[in-house]
Amino acid sequence: MSRKNRKNSQNPNKKKSSQKSPWGDHSASRSRKPGRRGTSSDQASPWDSVQRKDKRSRSPDRQRSDKRPAHHGREQVDQRLYTGVVSAHPDGFGFVDVEGIEKGFFLPHEEMREVMHGDTVEVRPVRRRGRESAEVVRIVQHAPTVMVGQFLIQGGIGIVQPRSRKMPQTILIKRNDAAGAHHGDWVRIDIKRGPGHLCGKILEVLGDQLSPSRLVDLIVAEQQLSEEFPAAVTTEANRFSDSVSDSDIEGRKDLRHLPFVTIDGEDARDFDDAICVLPRGEGFETWVAIADVAHYVKPKSALDQEALNRSNSFYFPDRVIPMLPEKLSNGLCSLNPNVARLAMTVRMRFDANGTRRSIHVYETVIHSQARLTYTQVADYLEKGEESAIESATARAMIDDAARLFRKLEIKRAQRGALDLDMPETRARLENDEVVDICESPRNIAHRLIEEMMLAANTAVAEYMQQRECALLYRVHAPPEREAIETLNEFLAPYGMFVKLPKAKAKDKDAHVKPVHVQQVLELSEGKPFAHVLHRLVLRSMQRAQYTPHNEGHFGLAYETYAHFTSPIRRYADLIVHRRLKALIQGKDPNKVQPEATLAEIGTQTSTQERKQQRAEWDTQAMLAALFHSKDIGKIMPARISGLTKRRIFFELEPTMAEGSLDVDELSGAFVLDDKGHSLAARKGGRAYHLGDKLDVVIDSTDPVRGQINVRLAE
Repeated sequence: MSRKNRKNSQNPNKKKSSQKSPWGDHSASRSRKPGRRGTSSDQASPWDSVQRKDKRSRSPDRQRSDKRPAHHGREQVDQRLYTGVVSAHPDGFGFVDVEGIEKGFFLPHEEMREVMHGDTVEVRPVRRRGRESAEVVRIVQHAPTVMVGQFLIQGGIGIVQPRSRKMPQTILIKRNDAAGAHHGDWVRIDIKRGPGHLCGKILEVLGDQLSPSRLVDLIVAEQQLSEEFPAAVTTEANRFSDSVSDSDIEGRKDLRHLPFVTIDGEDARDFDDAICVLPRGEGFETWVAIADVAHYVKPKSALDQEALNRSNSFYFPDRVIPMLPEKLSNGLCSLNPNVARLAMTVRMRFDANGTRRSIHVYETVIHSQARLTYTQVADYLEKGEESAIESATARAMIDDAARLFRKLEIKRAQRGALDLDMPETRARLENDEVVDICESPRNIAHRLIEEMMLAANTAVAEYMQQRECALLYRVHAPPEREAIETLNEFLAPYGMFVKLPKAKAKDKDAHVKPVHVQQVLELSEGKPFAHVLHRLVLRSMQRAQYTPHNEGHFGLAYETYAHFTSPIRRYADLIVHRRLKALIQGKDPNKVQPEATLAEIGTQTSTQERKQQRAEWDTQAMLAALFHSKDIGKIMPARISGLTKRRIFFELEPTMAEGSLDVDELSGAFVLDDKGHSLAARKGGRAYHLGDKLDVVIDSTDPVRGQINVRLAE
């Protein structure tokens, strides 16, 4: 699409502050319905009635025959069949991503006609017109059919154009299925799979306003998130008292005399962790107390089933959709100051060098002495402002925690844990307007809490593993050798490389070591290409996941790791708590949470985590596009952050928002060099490299799809 014909699609009109690592390993709710409900179908239709003969519907479980005849120009190259998930491309082709195979199987346009993005399919590898691809043998499972799109009336016919670029097809909406939607409204629909043109029914009308809250409404509707809890869940939660009873405390280790404090963001409302660090000889005694959610959320209860369905809390700039009802998440399970709270507490002894010497785990009752913020602690530690923390006892404890933290940082560097410089940004809202997009701060207080939580997580994982108690590990597999080889091709011109193991090495010796990746990151510090290198390293990493099989954590350089510190907002942590409680009580953990359930729970929680990440990324992109709608026509400094055959992606330096340029708008033909990470003119002339800095002009924005279109400044 040429620049002069591109239409500006801009339509004028509290998350807990914690830093996450790039692989998601460190962690004010309001209830509102996302948009007005669709009205009954007896309202006047906005378009003329359309006469259409319905075709015979096909079963949603229809499968192609495994003995599908070969087509001309198609040669089978592999007798095996593979099962994977369809990833559609806006241009009509797609790929099938198969677990354990790095590159997806290519699906040409003709194979995409009867499948949708997200379908689980069985495919057969073939060679077609000289290119390796695949043909769909059968659809194993349909993708979710509920999605969000814009309702339009074209030629007297009602259609919905999906928000997702991975759904290029329009959805036909019959008059009786329109729910009173008007032209231009954003709607939530249910698609009916079958032969011929896709049809759908509007479930909810979301409106046509593009305020930040409405954009978040679209994500909430698209992800099918519920801001309300089922009645059975609410009833269960309301049965609990507002305070901890004496019977709850009975039999627990009483730690209410220790100076525990919580350290969180200014807008945090759920406090699931508290720390207390005390000097012991030349070393330290460290207590990390985590809310005892498992005491309240029992297996197979309504609370438990709903928590598993959600698997984690969803944080948006204007709201939180919690995993647990507010009665627990902000009440009984939140380590609020100056009240008794039940906790699962890890006591760790560290020597003068920061080496952990012992681990003990207890069911406890604690009393948080202060609710501190990252800013307060940073002001005290970095600026020496004693007034930032009122309590002298708390200040002394923070001093001891800071001394231990510095030793743990040295241990982290010695392990070779990756330290990726990938700043996070967040949209700041006021009166339902985006007033700024700025980098989230990361100070000494963030890093201190992160190290304390990492220490507790790995201590619990090792404690359970040593006692042969199965658990849900948090694993991060090493990057594929091919990914590191590609990274080394980028590094070669700079005289650097990541050390690779011998090709015939086996087991652990067959994988790259995190320390070797970190060494390259350190060597690049201050170099012009450092920013690009950090991005490329992140792209080479595999996805972290939950599984009962320990594979270690590459990014953190741990041989054993689990999530234990956030059971209010992560179901995986709650499962670890359940089995750990049974273990320290001398009971059989399998009678509380059977080992046989861990793999399925790991899959569910990993899937929901990806869903949460996608919702967060989409929201950030949408709000960035909305914010930059006021900057159309302005010149902005940018850096090339990605290159494909069709588009150049830019990071706009003021906000780190992503903009993109269609390669067709450049003069001449360009060729992509994957190894050199560049896009060069076919007949000499200009070349664009990853990391290049240049000025761009914001051409148009599409807040709903989170797109910012740019052109090069003259």
